[in-house]
Amino acid sequence: MIIKKTIQKAGMHHPSSWVLLQKWEHLLFIHLPVSRDALAAQLPKGVELDTYDGQAWISIVAFKVSKNRFRYLPGTPFLRPMLQLNVRTYVKRNGERGVYFFTMDTNKFVVVLGAKIVHAPFLHADMKMETSADAYYLESSRRGEVAAKFQASYTPVEAAFYPEKESLDYWLLERYIFWSYKKDSLYRGDIQHKQWQVQNAEVTIEKQTMVSFLSKELLGGNPVIHYSRSKVAFNGMIRRVE
Repeated sequence: MIIKKTIQKAGMHHPSSWVLLQKWEHLLFIHLPVSRDALAAQLPKGVELDTYDGQAWISIVAFKVSKNRFRYLPGTPFLRPMLQLNVRTYVKRNGERGVYFFTMDTNKFVVVLGAKIVHAPFLHADMKMETSADAYYLESSRRGEVAAKFQASYTPVEAAFYPEKESLDYWLLERYIFWSYKKDSLYRGDIQHKQWQVQNAEVTIEKQTMVSFLSKELLGGNPVIHYSRSKVAFNGMIRRVE
């Protein structure tokens, strides 16, 4: 009954095969233009870099997961609230467009352990989110061989809108396939949700080493910043494709 009500509120009456329902909140999208050649060199075989008018992009996406529920199973209160910080770029494979995840950081170690089974690129990090009215602050610190830090405050500005098709905003946001690469194999996952409604946002970045595999010289031009208050998403099974 709870899942049925959540699906109805999300405006998706009959989502197709899915294994995990999530609710994401206070999402920050930092989209950075980047050198096409440098980014293409970071991709595994099996996916091709996707560009918008010849420009490549990499995005840092931060959010809180307030709901995690596996299909046919009871709720998992120990998984919430969960924080997540993804680094992704835009790719295509066999004519289908989606995103490629470099890393997915979370404060829930049990998720990192579970991700080893499904081959998702989760890494553990110490994370916290603070809110005050419409201002948000996220801090993340990942230790170990692939250490990385992120600290930023952000505030939505202007009215919410649905990006128009063919616009850069739409191209960056409307992606429903993701790929990841682990142990010489390419994996694919599918996701379902309604179209993004976003606001432009202002962000102050205090620390950012999430894309340290790219030099600062390769990150050029003005970033695009989006905020979305919430989104209900239905995640499919991740499977090996190559």
